[in-house]
Amino acid sequence: MCVRFSLSLPLLKDRSATDPYRETYDLAVIAEECGFDTVTIGHHHFMPGNLADPLTFLAAVAARTSTVRVGTGIFQLPIHNPVRVAEQVATIDEVSGGRVSLGVGLGWWPLEYEVMGSDFATRGARMEEALAIMKQVWTEERTSFSGRFWSFPELTVHPRPVQQPHPPLWVAGVADAAVDRAARLGDAWVCGPVQSLAKAQSCLEVYRAGCDREARAPAWILRRYAWVGADRRHVMDEVLPAYVDGLMEHWRESVEDDVERALFARIDAGDDVGPEEIAADRLVYGAPDDAVAQIARYRDLTGCDHVHLAFGAGLPADTGMASLGDFADIATMIRLVGRKVIPAFA
Repeated sequence: MCVRFSLSLPLLKDRSATDPYRETYDLAVIAEECGFDTVTIGHHHFMPGNLADPLTFLAAVAARTSTVRVGTGIFQLPIHNPVRVAEQVATIDEVSGGRVSLGVGLGWWPLEYEVMGSDFATRGARMEEALAIMKQVWTEERTSFSGRFWSFPELTVHPRPVQQPHPPLWVAGVADAAVDRAARLGDAWVCGPVQSLAKAQSCLEVYRAGCDREARAPAWILRRYAWVGADRRHVMDEVLPAYVDGLMEHWRESVEDDVERALFARIDAGDDVGPEEIAADRLVYGAPDDAVAQIARYRDLTGCDHVHLAFGAGLPADTGMASLGDFADIATMIRLVGRKVIPAFA
């Protein structure tokens, strides 16, 4: 089975430069050259290592690339006006020549909802209504809507999207309700990146059952944090312990399921839980041969045909970069995976 590969762009910035995000843009170009299918950028408000406006940023990425798809991973749709988001995404679709996907999720921080005039307690229902609105205004002209959260008179959104029937909607989440929502309302489900393989498999059962009810073919993306280097021993001894420590600090902020809560309970009780145990079925790490074996295992056990890698990502949001590694580190990993990993799944 062939596997497509996508990656998350780190937010590398130099405030003193005239083009402060040039290194991030350059990584998108390198990913395109190395055979990655999609590059994505995340979304959070009020966090220094994240983008408050990823859609504007994606337009700049699209203008600097030619073939690689651009997307969000993830955009917190229930916080924002879905008609406005539909306009922005359709604009990126035009700018890119039909290369944008919108990955959406609920987020986990109530402050973002409060400040933006939304309601954290109704985020699931808001997501469902927003997805319905976006599909409607993308596929229909002279259309109106009257719902629980949003209403508008007859209108036509411009520009019209290039992709038909509309840009793909990737719906993230690991709670059963979120996974079922992806089956009903999304074009693909996004799994991870922090969940164990066992949790991914249980979510996959829910997703496939939902797709069966909707009479649609399952399509999903497995997200994994990653660190791949030419020197396996260096990765295992020098990088992985520090990386996992940072990941665990961030995961405590946003833990979503019982498997992860049990892991933290073990750690807090004083159990000797080493970085390799934590990474074993949650990360892609080591030398290229290790990465090939790990991805092959994910594919064989789940049928996954789209893997999304986030190199060095996932560190606490109060850090300026929220990721491990500089431009040279991440560019090296992208090229290494392009040469040694992607061809193994072509």
